[in-house]
Amino acid sequence: MRTVLPTILAVILWSTSCGLYSAAEELKSGPQPGETIPGPFHYLNVNGAHAGNPHCLVCEFGLRPVVLIFAREAPSDQAPLAVLLQKLDEAMDRYKNAELRAGVVVLNEDFAKEETRKDLVRRWEGTAKDLKHVLVAVAGPDGPENYNINKNADVTVLLYKEHKVVANFAFAKDKLTEKDVNAILVAMKGLIGAKS
Repeated sequence: MRTVLPTILAVILWSTSCGLYSAAEELKSGPQPGETIPGPFHYLNVNGAHAGNPHCLVCEFGLRPVVLIFAREAPSDQAPLAVLLQKLDEAMDRYKNAELRAGVVVLNEDFAKEETRKDLVRRWEGTAKDLKHVLVAVAGPDGPENYNINKNADVTVLLYKEHKVVANFAFAKDKLTEKDVNAILVAMKGLIGAKS
């Protein structure tokens, strides 16, 4: 028994260090289901009626059902984030009666530096040009006060209605997949009560 116990402990330590056994929580970012959206924030809008000016997306969306995304980088054309934004844009057309709203808030350190801010905005203007309804805003890396956006989350997706969060998805860099996009879209349909 004396030789078995150290062996068991060694296997547990090895499997933990290899990631086979993990006591760590999954990545959490932003307000969780059941919590209320912490409040308004005014960031530079890239598109929409307030393009070029600071404006509050939370205020704009009001009490309607909302998909609010916090992202760190502009996606390439076929990246899962780009696909998600396009699908949300299409859903806003398809489910007009549900008054679904969607926006993406870019949290990037390039916004804090004057020499890189214009390039950041230009990159997101490229993404926004293909979106008819999804609004894009840009800000520094920390995110809005009291939203607790995790610095390790590359993409955080909040689904809320009447300012109450009903679903939350958080992804580290390069972890958002096509399967996750489908799960978010299913949750979005649940948010607006869509059957198909």
